[in-house]
Amino acid sequence: MTNRPARPRRAPLPSWVTAPRTWIMLVTAGSLAVAFVVSAVWWTRSSGVSSFEPTVQVLGLLGGITGIVAERWAAGRERRAEALQAIGEELRDNRRILAAPPFAVDTTQPARRQVYPRLSLSAVNAALSSAVLSPRRDETLVGMLHDWRNEAEIFNHQLSLAEILAFTNGSDEVLRDLHQGLHSADGPLERMQEHLTALLATPALDAAGIERRDSAEAGGSR
Repeated sequence: MTNRPARPRRAPLPSWVTAPRTWIMLVTAGSLAVAFVVSAVWWTRSSGVSSFEPTVQVLGLLGGITGIVAERWAAGRERRAEALQAIGEELRDNRRILAAPPFAVDTTQPARRQVYPRLSLSAVNAALSSAVLSPRRDETLVGMLHDWRNEAEIFNHQLSLAEILAFTNGSDEVLRDLHQGLHSADGPLERMQEHLTALLATPALDAAGIERRDSAEAGGSR
């Protein structure tokens, strides 16, 4: 009995091919293209005053096609700009949190029990989950935001563990170790500050910060 060669498995189709939005766009574009061709043929075969009717119809179709494309392009730019502004504000708020007490304290001060503020991730989570950022234009930024989110979640979890240890076994030695571990060179606090500095220095977020300052100054000068 001979073994039949296994049939090669077909590669799965890309997700954008099977997405309902893709088929809606194709049907809409196809219908507009057919209507445009029919109107163009009608215009070439008509004469006199009747030739204005297909001309008006062609201009209306061109306006409709241009309006759809322009509206989608403008809406995408607006959503991206709003997302970048929200991300920039959230990152700057996190930087202020890390630069203020109880994080910005003198390491020579005695350690004590305290509750630490957590880093915010709502704007970053919303931008990454909604895919509002361009996968090609913002590829580097999206990768950095994924890394930042992972590091921030780990940092917040470490703060929770530190609080549990501090309040359940609050000996001076444990408090001192937790305090020194948080503020040590190349420790979690320094790593988070480096991540924030690198993110806010990216061209997209830096430009969003400049636009925000300009709009704030314009509003204050009125």
